[in-house]
Formats: sequence, structure tokens, C-alpha cells
Amino acid sequence: MQRRELFLFDYGVAVLWNFTEKEEQEFLKVLAPFSTNFLKEDNQESEGLHFQYDLGGPSQPRIFNDMITLKTNSNMTKLTISHALAQSAKLAHFENMMEDTITGSIPLPRKMAKYGEVKMPRPEIMKIIGGLFNLRMNVNLVSNVLDTPELFWSEPELVGLYNAIRKYMEISQRANLLNTRVGVLSDLLDMLSEQMNTNERSYISWIVIVLICVAVVIAIGEVWVKVLRLGAGIELIRYPVRKVLGM
Repeated sequence: MQRRELFLFDYGVAVLWNFTEKEEQEFLKVLAPFSTNFLKEDNQESEGLHFQYDLGGPSQPRIFNDMITLKTNSNMTKLTISHALAQSAKLAHFENMMEDTITGSIPLPRKMAKYGEVKMPRPEIMKIIGGLFNLRMNVNLVSNVLDTPELFWSEPELVGLYNAIRKYMEISQRANLLNTRVGVLSDLLDMLSEQMNTNERSYISWIVIVLICVAVVIAIGEVWVKVLRLGAGIELIRYPVRKVLGM
């Protein structure tokens, strides 16, 4: 019976070798108390490949039609392959997040094309912008999806196998496509944010204009009251003078 092996990565991916689906789920349940929300069912992403041993023929492992052919039972070989598979699974998780964001953003350009504006609360737009920025940071800075693991600095002979698996999983192309989609959505949301800023500036300008008009009306009223009081004072002065002259 072949031994079971697993590799855990700090960005929330587990690669299990020779586990049944039931055993995989049991293992995830064991991890659940020590994990964050990445083990929730709606936040999981899995990829399944087959593997076999072929001790004859070429000495290099290979992957074809989702079948990994190993020439030895080396843990380092499996770790190398696991690095690439883990990055692919993490990238698939980001791709699903991107699809959800795109689905939620599709009505925005349609509304803008139809009505000339999008009536959407500013906090909602800022949440989407923040989510996209967080997604881009995870892909490019945080999750190690695009980084070559430090393992291969000390084991350069494994780099070829690692790059071959990455190429088969199309990690670089998928990451570039994901960044392109994030960029397009960011441009859309930046435009919406600028529109909201313009609307807010117009709203504030109208408030200032109204306040100035109110201040002018009050000032005119004060001047009018002063004029009336001054006129009443003149009449009071004239009345006694005329009365004295009449005497």
C-alpha cells in the first residue's frame, strides 16, 4: 500500500497525495479548529490530478492529461510539484472571487450607458474598490502565487520541474489575465468614484450658493429694518419741531 503524504502551505493550501476524497474531508475537519475562514465550504477550491509511478523510460517526471508520472518516490519531487499545484489552486480561488466581482459589476456600465449615471451609495463603490485592491495585493504581493519558493534557491535542479508544472497549469497566463480584469474593473470604479466626487462637489456648491443667497437676503432685511427705523426717527423729530413752530 502506497503511503499518504501531505504538504501544507502558509497561504491556505493543502496538497494531499494518495488520499481518498473521504480521507481528505476528514483531514480538513482536523485542520478546521486551527484555520481561518478558508476552510468554509463556500470558500474552498480544490483541484484533482492523478499520479502514477514509472520506473522505466526517461528519468524526468512529467505531467500530461492531468496525469503526473513519477520516476521515484522522492519527497522533494512531490514537494516541488505540490508548490506549483498549491499556487494553481490558490489562483483558482482568486479567479472565482474575480468572477463574483464581475457578476456584481456588470449592471454598472449598463446603467451608466442608459442613464448617464449610476445611483449607488459611495460606501458600496468603495467596498468594491477595496475588494479589488485587496485581490490584486493577494495575487501579486501576499499569497506567493507568483513567487518562486525559496526551496529552489538551495535545490536548483528542481526548478525545471517546478516551471514545467507551472507552465502546464498556465499560472503565469492566468495571473496576467486576472490582473488585466482587475485593471479594467478598477478603471470603471475609478470613473464611478470620480463621478460621485463631481456630484458631491456640485451638491456642496449648490449648498454654498443657497447659503450665500440666504445671507444676502438676511443682510438686505437688516438694511431695510435699519432704513425703516431711521425713517421713523426722522418723523419723530419733525413732529415736535412743527408743533413748536405752530405755537
